[in-house]
Amino acid sequence: MNTTNCLFKWTLGIQDTVSLTDFDENQFVDMVWLSKLSILSFQKWFPEAEFILLFNGYDFKSFYDLFFKTDPQLIRPLLVIDQRHPHVHPEKFANPYHFVPVSGGVWMKWIPFRYDISKTEIAVDTDIICIGEPKDWYAWLKSDELILIAPERYENVRVNTCGDFYKHPILQGKKPFNCGVVGQRSGHDFSERFFEITKEVKYGSSHDSLFITEQGAINVWVRSLELDGTKTYALDFKRNAWMRDFLYFLKQGVEVETVHAVSWHKKIASQIKEVLERRVLDDSYSNAKFVADVLNKAEHFNALSRHIITRQISPEDEMKTEFLLS
Repeated sequence: MNTTNCLFKWTLGIQDTVSLTDFDENQFVDMVWLSKLSILSFQKWFPEAEFILLFNGYDFKSFYDLFFKTDPQLIRPLLVIDQRHPHVHPEKFANPYHFVPVSGGVWMKWIPFRYDISKTEIAVDTDIICIGEPKDWYAWLKSDELILIAPERYENVRVNTCGDFYKHPILQGKKPFNCGVVGQRSGHDFSERFFEITKEVKYGSSHDSLFITEQGAINVWVRSLELDGTKTYALDFKRNAWMRDFLYFLKQGVEVETVHAVSWHKKIASQIKEVLERRVLDDSYSNAKFVADVLNKAEHFNALSRHIITRQISPEDEMKTEFLLS
């Protein structure tokens, strides 16, 4: 698969997306490790692509030093840019919102919304790990769809997936998307549509406006483009699973391609650090051994984390009740 014309983009800041008050050093170190493994995992399968990481914290030098000394080491060059004081193309980083996301957070992910229009550009969350050949992603690259998006776990649009946009008429009766993956085909730039939508955001008026409403804006963006005839490609939910489901799908024989450690499941990812790293780096690491090693690690988790992992090997009839996505 020729990926020469692809650009992958990650964004990381001082805050996590759970509490929005992340000043815990150990937690931040874990996030740096997770983001680095995410980047490495995609470098493996998209060897000719370009990779950039945007940072919106306040101590860029300390972050830069920490990032590059953290293992595992990358196998391709990576451009790291300080979003607040960019050393390249500063014109791309002007604030496009009617508000100022002063604390960083998820809204900074879209500054810039499009870094290089000449590339097929894919924004990936820092908690998504590619654990197998991304055939579904390759299928999009070969298709004629202009937008790549990931599915949400929930069947119906609701406040905890779309924030203040959950009652938006264009979303009613539609399955929601997850903005952990957003791709745009080379030669196409739909940023103006997105920032027009964000004018409806009352930033700071609610907790949701600081966080989950951003995903709602992406949902409105995608659905409005579809109404105009723009073709979109949604990744397969089973092959691009959440941390709470990926073992279940592997045991079903699904070729799971990516695992998304949403919310506090990032803590689970850090607890199976060595196992995830081996999965990314070792092509001979079988599914059976991988699953067994994850379960072995889970024996030492706290009760809730252990439940999230071990319930996935429950009888199939029990697991079916867990899924809200049909």
